[in-house]
Amino acid sequence: MNIAFRLLVLIVPISFLVMFFVLLSNEENIPGADYQVSELPEFSLPTLQKNNFVDNNSLQGNYLMNVWASWCITCRVEHPYLSKLSKNGIRIVGLNYKDEIGDASEWIQKFGNPYDVIIHDVKGTLALDLGVTGAPETFLISNGVVIAHYQGEVNQMIWEKVFEPVIFSRNIIF
Repeated sequence: MNIAFRLLVLIVPISFLVMFFVLLSNEENIPGADYQVSELPEFSLPTLQKNNFVDNNSLQGNYLMNVWASWCITCRVEHPYLSKLSKNGIRIVGLNYKDEIGDASEWIQKFGNPYDVIIHDVKGTLALDLGVTGAPETFLISNGVVIAHYQGEVNQMIWEKVFEPVIFSRNIIF
């Protein structure tokens, strides 16, 4: 029994070290990326301008849905890259998350609007249904189906490693 206990004390920590090494050295694994396919939840929410409502049936085709807020510092860092994607023909739907309408509108006026439409999710109901844990988060949606999700700032590296492979493998056109 003494030998078995000593072996167990030695083997368990070594096993954890090997497991962490394998997980961390895997270049295909990008923390924050999720490729679980799911339907876009049903919703009906106002736009930021409050002039109409948007629901899951009115958003057709292929687009990115970017969760952002005026209080989110990382959203400010991400915003110029989203503007670049938008100028390059990538359709982006904004999901303004738990934000005051005046703050969000002022933020868009100050930094520009890369979004085709901005959904105002003041209570975070759609975000919760999507599984959002914070802002920013970005979803790749194709015909009402979420096919990729990234938690964190989208930048050139994330675009190339997380979204482009899915876009190319599925022949998605924006």
